[in-house]
Amino acid sequence: MGTIKQGILGGFSGKVGNIVGASWRGIDYIRSMPASVHNPRTEAQMTQRNRFSLVAKMLKTIIPPKS
Repeated sequence: MGTIKQGILGGFSGKVGNIVGASWRGIDYIRSMPASVHNPRTEAQMTQRNRFSLVAKMLKTIIPPKS
């Protein structure tokens, strides 16, 4: 569900149908949802995703969270 921020002419955030509204560095923008993604999940892709996941978990323990 989308939320209108500044009346009818202002930006909105959230999803309405296949439209997504957001704000980045104070700039309101809208975009459409991506088309269906062709993702065959090959063995090589799964291996690389597992490697990336492992590295991300390791970095999460090293880098302190931002406040």
